[in-house]
Amino acid sequence: MYIIFPFILLLLIICALLMFWRKKAIIRKLCCMPVKEKLCRLNELIRPFGFEYLLSQDIFTSLKDAWQRDFGYCWLYDKSADLFNMVFDCEPIYFDHKGCTWMIELWKGQYGINTGAEIGIYKAESLVSRNQRKSTLFHTVPDDDLPFFEFTLHDRSASLYRVAQRHWWLTGFRMGHYAAPDQLTLKIQITFPSFEMLHAFVRGMLECGYSSSDIEVCRQRVSFEFASPHTQQPRCTRRIRAAFAQWKNRMFLRIYRHVTKDLCFTMDKLLYLYEYMPFAFRHMMHIRHKKSKRKGRRKFRHVR
Repeated sequence: MYIIFPFILLLLIICALLMFWRKKAIIRKLCCMPVKEKLCRLNELIRPFGFEYLLSQDIFTSLKDAWQRDFGYCWLYDKSADLFNMVFDCEPIYFDHKGCTWMIELWKGQYGINTGAEIGIYKAESLVSRNQRKSTLFHTVPDDDLPFFEFTLHDRSASLYRVAQRHWWLTGFRMGHYAAPDQLTLKIQITFPSFEMLHAFVRGMLECGYSSSDIEVCRQRVSFEFASPHTQQPRCTRRIRAAFAQWKNRMFLRIYRHVTKDLCFTMDKLLYLYEYMPFAFRHMMHIRHKKSKRKGRRKFRHVR
């Protein structure tokens, strides 16, 4: 043992030096890369996850043709979110239009080490009663029926970012930021493809608990704020589990900041992690991976 121990110690020292030199080499490589090349490289890496990085906003946002589009929406996604370290406020707004029940859902909160928000539009295959909504699988809608979404996410009084696009699932995630859901406010504008769809959605908002003073309508556009939810929150029935998820989010965020402390920008931090700790990079980019849980589909029925 007395002979082997010095060799083990020497081996550990050599490994630590090699890792240190490798880290410095990766940082030097990133510092020499043009910004445009780094942006193209990062978007090439994250496209399979269904996202792209917007340098001007310093956020990740979902692609219109993201693979998540095939999975639609069911209530189980929100109910089980804290198991995947996602703690958010959600607001499903249901409305009947064209012989089907539609849903536009809003989300805002903490997604791992990301602070983010989402708007998604889905519809069932037919009309759905109130007591069937939690047992129905809603599908994403075709491009012809997509509204134009626009939202700005505020953390208390500070604006984090603004995104706007005709989309089925418009998202924005700020990596390396932490916020509790109740300190976030989402300012939203939705432009619908028809007046009929707009009026149906406004009726759905009133049924959800919004008052007419909360809603501003101009032509085919509706504007409102999402601060305090009007619907019962799944996380409120599991407060301990949600608190534990937020504790883990804070711990992982501290680790992320410590590991990437030598770099200033999100783009550089992620490219560094991809080269230095690829397993951590893959884990971090599964921002909304709960939608890939195919087994959840079996528990929900199609309404015809």
